[in-house]
Amino acid sequence: MSINRLKKKFRRNARRLVKRINYSRKRRYNRRRNRSYKRTHSSEYRVADGIYYIREYLAYNKLFFAGFILVASVICILVSQAAPGSRFRQWYYTLTHKETINKGVARDDEVKDISAGVGKFLTMYRYRKIGETNPEEIDPTAPMVAFTFDDGPAAHSTERILNALSANYSHATFFVVGRQTEQFPELLQAIIANGCEIGNHTKDHKNLTELSEGDIEQQISFVNESVSKATGEVTTVIRPPYGAYDDKVMSILDKPVILWDVDSEDWDSRNAQMVCDKVLSDVKDGDIILMHDIYDSTAEAVELLLPKLKEQGYQVVSVSELAQYKGKTLELGKAYGKIEP
Repeated sequence: MSINRLKKKFRRNARRLVKRINYSRKRRYNRRRNRSYKRTHSSEYRVADGIYYIREYLAYNKLFFAGFILVASVICILVSQAAPGSRFRQWYYTLTHKETINKGVARDDEVKDISAGVGKFLTMYRYRKIGETNPEEIDPTAPMVAFTFDDGPAAHSTERILNALSANYSHATFFVVGRQTEQFPELLQAIIANGCEIGNHTKDHKNLTELSEGDIEQQISFVNESVSKATGEVTTVIRPPYGAYDDKVMSILDKPVILWDVDSEDWDSRNAQMVCDKVLSDVKDGDIILMHDIYDSTAEAVELLLPKLKEQGYQVVSVSELAQYKGKTLELGKAYGKIEP
């Protein structure tokens, strides 16, 4: 293309651009003039004029409103995390009440040699291979641990956990909360049908040490009544939310208090493999293991854990079964973090 043609094309495009700018300015001027005239003659046009200016204001302040929406969202998230039972409240309470949470939990840091007991209990895998024993029988002389699950039952994950327990000839204790017992009575029935145990974890998962005696009794009785109505059975043990209790709470609770010795930290990691590794690295004979049956990741971790624990010679039982086979009687006014002979 020659230089002259380029010049002509540039001039033509420049003229078109100038015409467009002038046309746009003319339209805007006419629009303003018409609005000014109509504004003096009609309230309807005054309203329309106000809406027009609001729209222009919004268009020129997008950044401000984007920031406003962001700040409002953060405030809403903080308010939701301040609610009872939120992850932030659990984390904050655990951080500031370690002495209360760990009270009464006897931790044994010694590494015990359990090689003598390993292998006495034939798991379902060995049972299928050589058929020498009933896989549902418990060997009191072999190592055993208690699985416990808080905050449920939950529709999908609790069902998966029950299926995994049943497939591995194992039992567990489910510490249920009131709002879930009302919503899933059929899961309470399934827990009992699978030979597992139901424990009380209060109606609203509130810190019992901060409640009055009447409120504590209400928190406990609500779950007892829900479980009895759904299953015809009664709760056998209690786990106070956050593991928090004091003398007043202990004097009111009418069932043995069960804490834990191994925290799977499933509520924090939400990762099945991390939960599995955590439990396997800390587990010892007589331990009570804390998990939550409201997470799918926990259900997956249980499916991984049970076969591995069985291969190491561990039997997985409920808390009451653990006490029974260890020759212990669970007493009122005491908190149990683990159960040893």
